[in-house]
Amino acid sequence: MIVIDEVETRAAAEKILSDYRTARGIARMPVNQKITSAWSDGLPASTANNDPYAQRYIEQKESAQQYVDWIDGAIAAIPKQMFQELLRARYCEGLESNHPDMDAIDRLDISASKYFDNKRTALLQVSRRLHCTVYMESEAEFG
Repeated sequence: MIVIDEVETRAAAEKILSDYRTARGIARMPVNQKITSAWSDGLPASTANNDPYAQRYIEQKESAQQYVDWIDGAIAAIPKQMFQELLRARYCEGLESNHPDMDAIDRLDISASKYFDNKRTALLQVSRRLHCTVYMESEAEFG
């Protein structure tokens, strides 16, 4: 029998969600398309063709925006609004923090025990939409 490994599934979902703020920051940064010849991107001089800085940066922004849209869509697909709000408060909104769970608890104005119970369930819910559910074989046989 195949069952969900809840611990690994929650860890996989958290790993994906933890990159959201970084991707959002990249997606929102302005692109300076006028770069003078005196500017260097830190790479050694080469005769090989190199994409202009602005083009590489635009591609990076587009990739980051696709990632942000993917996460936003996965969270929006969760049926319970309470879980959507929890995931947005913990992983998507605000600035990086040393205590993101505590910040989310304050923002949602719920008890810590309720927050962590809901967080476990919300991570399992979003893992289905992010396609990161981890399965394991159960040793118990049902007859």
